[in-house]
Amino acid sequence: MSLIKDLQFSLRQLRKAKVFAMVAVVTLALGIGCNTAIFSVFYSVLLRPLPFSDPDRLVIVSERATNFPILSASWLNFRDWKAQNTSFEEFGATRMATMALTGSGQPEQIPGQMMSGNLLHMLGVNMVAGKPITAADDQPASPAVALLGYGLWQRRFGGAESVIGQNITLDRQTYTIIGVPPQGFELLQQTPDFVVAMGPWASRLPDDRSWHPGINAIARLRPGVSLTQARAEMSAIAERLYAQYSTDNIAIDAVVNPMQAQLVSEVKPALTMLLGAVIFVLLIACGNIANLMLTRATARRREIAIRMSLGASDWTIIKQLIVEGLVLSLTGAVVGVALAYLLMPSLLHAAGGVLPPGADVRIDARVLLFTVILSICAGVFFGIAPAGHVRMRDLRTVLNETERAGSGKRAKLLRNGLVVSEISLALLLMMGAGLFVRSLSQLSAVNLGFTDDHLLVADLPVPPAATAPAEAHRNMDFYENTLRELRTLPGVKFAAASSFLPVSGQGSVIHFNIQGRPPRNPSEYVMANYRVASSQYFQALQIPLIAGRWIEDSDREAAPVVVVINQAMAKTYFGDQSPLGRKLQLGAVPDDTTPWMMVVGVVGNVKQSLVTDVPTEMYVPYRQANEVLPVRTMSVVMRTEVDPRLLIPNLQETVLRINPDQPVVRIRTMEENVAQNFSQPRFRTLLLLIFAGLALLIAAVGVYGVMAYSTAQRSGEMAIRMALGCSVERIFTLVLTDGLRLTLIGVAIGTALSIVLGHWLKSLLFGVSSTDAVTLVGAIAVVGGAAMAATLLPARRASRVQIASMMREN
Repeated sequence: MSLIKDLQFSLRQLRKAKVFAMVAVVTLALGIGCNTAIFSVFYSVLLRPLPFSDPDRLVIVSERATNFPILSASWLNFRDWKAQNTSFEEFGATRMATMALTGSGQPEQIPGQMMSGNLLHMLGVNMVAGKPITAADDQPASPAVALLGYGLWQRRFGGAESVIGQNITLDRQTYTIIGVPPQGFELLQQTPDFVVAMGPWASRLPDDRSWHPGINAIARLRPGVSLTQARAEMSAIAERLYAQYSTDNIAIDAVVNPMQAQLVSEVKPALTMLLGAVIFVLLIACGNIANLMLTRATARRREIAIRMSLGASDWTIIKQLIVEGLVLSLTGAVVGVALAYLLMPSLLHAAGGVLPPGADVRIDARVLLFTVILSICAGVFFGIAPAGHVRMRDLRTVLNETERAGSGKRAKLLRNGLVVSEISLALLLMMGAGLFVRSLSQLSAVNLGFTDDHLLVADLPVPPAATAPAEAHRNMDFYENTLRELRTLPGVKFAAASSFLPVSGQGSVIHFNIQGRPPRNPSEYVMANYRVASSQYFQALQIPLIAGRWIEDSDREAAPVVVVINQAMAKTYFGDQSPLGRKLQLGAVPDDTTPWMMVVGVVGNVKQSLVTDVPTEMYVPYRQANEVLPVRTMSVVMRTEVDPRLLIPNLQETVLRINPDQPVVRIRTMEENVAQNFSQPRFRTLLLLIFAGLALLIAAVGVYGVMAYSTAQRSGEMAIRMALGCSVERIFTLVLTDGLRLTLIGVAIGTALSIVLGHWLKSLLFGVSSTDAVTLVGAIAVVGGAAMAATLLPARRASRVQIASMMREN
């Protein structure tokens, strides 16, 4: 009953102070709303349990090579891991794949996965129709069967269960549909449109442990086996295999990581940083409201003293203040959650491709529980903060005070301390935002090594070539005919193709050896990025030719095999000598069955990733490359004299005319392709700038509130000083000095925190130090300027005080 009375009394008090209540609720709503929105992303991506049975025991096992801390497994190593371990109940594998769906409507390139026959059972995935892929379907000679993804089942087949037993054509091969996984089924952050067995495909892989075709090994720990024990056993197995197969096995260790931890490892630092930033914003907001509550409690000392003189205990008064704080915080939470719902679509749109595919970001019960706990903690803090300054024993002194009497040193110290904390945190956020702005600017200034304007690109993945001799070059003929037709289109200057586009973060790395310089042992094996390209590729991207010649149309199957290398590769492996005429061979050691490639050209370096160094790189003519390693996908690059988007219909029509079953995937401009690399740094920079701006605004309001209240408390003193001859300028400077002192203390603490916490940001920055002096000075100038601007108005009021009226009041 007393709690209800406290609540009613608090509501009456807040109705009397509408401006105070509105400012407090809006400030809290901003802080809690931002926290709710960011925490919903944080929880959905990093904390939400994987939708599999007993997900805490699922791990991903990867290889570690000399130059690669995490590498997908080779098929032969995977089989030995599975056979030799004792730490896991089951050991399965999956591999991302894309295939062309043809034979029923428009050809479509769809994402899917190959899986070992035991994987779905191990994960505890139940079918909504039909049955899963089993070990019987995973044998080299097993009939070709497939699962339809739920989305494809609904989109192409209307969700009809009669689809079970029907056939579909994927990459020119017929598969029998045997089942449909549940809606929302996702593995390794991909929602597959199809699932096929891995065994028949893996049986055709070369007998080579250095071959890494993207196999992801997934295992379930046995009950009672710790992650540390599993890691120790797998390291021992990897060491044994490395010694046993030293000629082709590059895996010096096996890396065992919890499945969820490895999947979110790339986005975890950025999301953790953003969550920390919004918590700082909330702390600044809480400090501001605690200051307002303290000021309000001090102004109500006479009222509180009267209540205590009538018998109210300390606990009664403190409880009342806590209830009032809770009313404010919970009201702010309600408004904040509504704000978070409004912000969520814009937040997800701004995130773009930053979040993992299939991330189910929503404000659910757990996020709301987080918000409630946050708001309750904030409300209790608001109540407790001023509590120590209203527990008064000398009631007579309080009751005899005028309204402008001093409020005590402790109250003043707490108010000043809260403002200093706000300035410190605001500086910390402003410093972080400045670092990300500088980092993004450095990224934008990176020399890509090519010109990205007026370029239209599209992916043209092709199915595996048939084994019949008559069709051995079918895919290469398709690429050649397509490029020939595209070069005749009006507005096209060059048309070319490559296996991987620049600045995509993708590509193949391959062992090679140099004629006359065979490696003496595995420690001398060398690797380089491997690219397949057509003629006109370098001209289309305007990559400069340094020496020799380009790739030409005459570099075909019957012609001498050639290769073009970049400057980084020429310098790394040939030093000051000319590489022209030297011969390279794919493979770690010389092999008579593999042709030697003569270096005929050296081209400029091209960035394959904005944040990494230029790699050593070789380019092989696509028709010659197909003779050694079948070419499965090429991306078309067209340099145009007009807006490249105008040629999209022409590109589609040309491809479909040459092959009606060939899908054209991801048509975009090269500028859009490059811009995808900026999505994550741009997203976190934008959000941190918003949070820093909010923090700065709230902190400035806090400085203003404290200085205005302090000036009002000292108005009598100011009047006496002016009556005794103190100048207006002196009074103005006196108030300004008080604000400057708080600002300098806050800036000093914030600077120290920025330096201490800066090392956490190193992995997220590019081309700028985490203690960059220019950024620090800029952040100090912005925060200090805002704080001093907030002090100017109280200082101006103090200097214009009316002496006679103020002395009568005091």
